[in-house]
Formats: sequence, C-alpha cells, structure tokens
Amino acid sequence: MEQKVKNPKPNMPAPCVSPARARFDLSVIIVNYNTQDVTANAIQSVLDNAGALDLEVIVVDNASTDGSVASLRRTFPRVKVLATGQNGGYAWGNNIGIRHAQGRYLLVLNPDTEILDGALERAVKYLEVNPDVGILGCHASLGDGTQQLTLFRQVSLSGLFWNVFVPNKLIRNSRQFGDQRYVSLARDRVQDVDVVAGCFMMLSREVVDRVGMMDDRFFMYSEEAEWCWRVRQAGLKVRYNPDIRIIHHGAFSTGQRSPWKSVEIAKGRILFLRFSRGPTVAWLGTMLMLSGDLLRAAWFLPVSLIRPRNEGARAWRKRLSFLIRALVRPPRGQVPPKPSADMAA
Repeated sequence: MEQKVKNPKPNMPAPCVSPARARFDLSVIIVNYNTQDVTANAIQSVLDNAGALDLEVIVVDNASTDGSVASLRRTFPRVKVLATGQNGGYAWGNNIGIRHAQGRYLLVLNPDTEILDGALERAVKYLEVNPDVGILGCHASLGDGTQQLTLFRQVSLSGLFWNVFVPNKLIRNSRQFGDQRYVSLARDRVQDVDVVAGCFMMLSREVVDRVGMMDDRFFMYSEEAEWCWRVRQAGLKVRYNPDIRIIHHGAFSTGQRSPWKSVEIAKGRILFLRFSRGPTVAWLGTMLMLSGDLLRAAWFLPVSLIRPRNEGARAWRKRLSFLIRALVRPPRGQVPPKPSADMAA
C-alpha cells in the first residue's frame, strides 16, 4: 500500500552563500503579510536580544497592502526588507529569505513572536555543540503566559482514522489516540520529536545544503512538517529545547478560524502524505478526512440550515466541498510564482 519515495528532497535551488563565506553568526528570516506593527515588534525583540551574536534580519514581504515595506524600511534601516511583489505563501517567502541570508545559522521566525532574553545565543550555542540536530524548536508561550502546544507527530493514516470517529480536540490532547500533540511528553526536558512548529525553527546552513530548503509547493500549513520529515530522513534530529523561549501570539495574518484556513490545513495534510508517502496513501488520507466530515454532517448540516453564516459550519462546508473534489483531482501543490526582480529596491 505504501509507496516508497526515492528522492524526498524537492528540486529547488540551493542557498547562494556557502558556509565558509557566511558573514554573520545568525540570519533571522521573517515573512510578513499585512502585519507591519506585529512584525516591527518581532524585529525589535530580535535586535534587543541579539546578545553577542553578529546577526542580520531579513523581512520578506509577500505583497502586503498595508504599507509594510515602506514603514519597516523607514523604522529599521539596517534590516533587509525584500518586497517580492507576489504572495507565494510561507515556504516560498522563507526560501527567498534563505537565498539572501549570509549567516552560519538560519532562524525561520513568525512575525507574531517575541524573542525572550538570551534565546538566540542559547539556540546557536546549542546547535554548535549538537551537530546531530537538524532543526531546533523552542518553548513557546501564548500572550497570557500559558505554554502553546507546538510539538506534533507527523500526519499518518492511523491518526486520520481515529479522527473520523473522535473530535479533533480529543485526538490531539489524548494519549489513547496517538498522542498527536505529545501531551505525554515532559515539557521541561529536551526531547526529540517528529515536528516542531514553524513559528521558530533554527538550523545550520550545512543542514539546508544537505536536505534542501522548504518545499514551496505548499502555500501554507504542513510545510514545516515536510521539512522536519526530510531532516529526519537524512538521519538528523528534530529537537525541542525548553531553555529557548519565545512568546507566540498566533494567527495574525490568517485569523484564528476561517473557512480558507480549514481548507488549507486539509490540503497541506494531503500534500504532505503525497510528497512523503506517495499518491495512494494521500488518496486514502483524503478519503479518511472526507469520511470524518460526512459523519460530522449530523451536527453541521442542521447548523448550516439554521445559521448558514456560522463560522464553524461555513468551514465544514468549504472543507467538505474541497475534499470531494480532491478525491477526483488530488492537489499537487502550487507552482511557485516568480518574485519581483528588484525586491531590495
């Protein structure tokens, strides 16, 4: 049933700068889309917590319409702000930043984050003494101080099977159904996991040269899972370190809940299965997700009739329609757009 993927590394150009010619200790890459104030806060937190590191900050703007480019360039003249002129998604934007980066280490950082004291130096030093770590993740707190669940098991048919019959909130917070969010893991200890959240992912330039950049056939969602999978396929570790801490406010550019987001999450899971385990497994995963949504019609269909604008019902209808189409025409991922030729102008 499972199809072997012979070459998991996507066909994409390598970064421009070799490790031997790196000019900085760390390059921090932030993708911005209509979040200038939030992004400015993240940049300031990076600059305030650089410590002894010689670092650069690169902001990749995915065609914002809120004046982000001019504002960020004016406020942070030493930050490289790249105006792509297109919105090719999260992986696409990060790859542009990686190609322009000149650091020995690279940090993919969400715009809705704040670096806490000493986190960057500790992360770089940790990777320097642990070369078997391919991607390093951190402890992320929400704005109210509670810890965010940022550790995941990779998408699997068994996890999707349980989700047919069991609500997602129980699936991800229960040991009985595969421990999808590592709820049994001691969060005060260094641990190896399948996937760390894309809000903070640090790795060396050598790792990028070895496994490739993010797969920008993903627009948004599951690109970090696929990158972590490729790192583990290369024999390296994906590691959580609770001594490295940030605040992650969450979902400023996409919204906490939306029909679009629901469809993109489902699409990302299908693409992950397709790229990692082949089209047959991806089709079976689609069928399982569709089966779950068909069962949920017992709740969402009456809600749709009584309150058609209810956000949960709208998300269910959009996702159901997408999954039905995906059985016939499976998604293959986007064709990444070409960025503006004068991004740094």
